[in-house]
Amino acid sequence: MQDFRKNDPNFIGFTPSTAGEAVDLFHRLKRLGLRPEHFPEAFVWCTRELDDEQGAMFEEYLVAPQGVNMTTAVMEAVDPDQEKIRLKLLAEAEQRDLDDAMRLARIDEEDDEKVPQQISPLEEEQGTMDDPAPLVFEMDDIMTDAPPDDEMVLASPR
Repeated sequence: MQDFRKNDPNFIGFTPSTAGEAVDLFHRLKRLGLRPEHFPEAFVWCTRELDDEQGAMFEEYLVAPQGVNMTTAVMEAVDPDQEKIRLKLLAEAEQRDLDDAMRLARIDEEDDEKVPQQISPLEEEQGTMDDPAPLVFEMDDIMTDAPPDDEMVLASPR
């Protein structure tokens, strides 16, 4: 029994049972403003109740809406000049990749002593990095030349 509401071109409240109805529902959704980024979800929604055979027919429609033309060649013969250019570019790209890999391997194999080490300002001040002198402060070094508390004179706001 067909739902009479399907006669309304804006009605989308039906569940397709054939590939033809799924195509119809998909195009109704498109006419109502379905955005292309939501097509994959719409395809799933339209085929949610289809069996494997009908689902395959809907998929075939999505791939080739006008059908497959069996008289048209799928792939033309490759132009030999274009193939030579493609192979030359492929060889150049592979050589570049190999050179980059070899350069990176050489960098990894170098001794750490050959690579200049970065020295922090604190290590520069102390001298060498191999034998850093511990930071020792004497209390006299920390004290300032400020007068003792009993000698401090406060200005009175008069």
